[in-house]
Amino acid sequence: MPYNAKLDWKYDDPVTEIDINRWENGINDAHIQLAQLTADVSNLKTRMNTMESVLPENFLYNKFDDDLATVNSIIVIRGYYNEAMSRLEV
Repeated sequence: MPYNAKLDWKYDDPVTEIDINRWENGINDAHIQLAQLTADVSNLKTRMNTMESVLPENFLYNKFDDDLATVNSIIVIRGYYNEAMSRLEV
């Protein structure tokens, strides 16, 4: 349940049990969400480290250019056309 903040407090407004329970529920919900996000980030970090560990050394930073002038035929199984750079990236 999303937290519903009361943003119209006045100087002499009484603080009731309902207000305190709302605060406590909001704090509890935030901690539950934080725990889930922490677990998700940890899982993504593990997955990323695993993916990077199977790539060749510095693969992410190598740039391969070829005009394909000597290629008679080619089959691309994955890639996309990078319109901003006017090039095919595979």
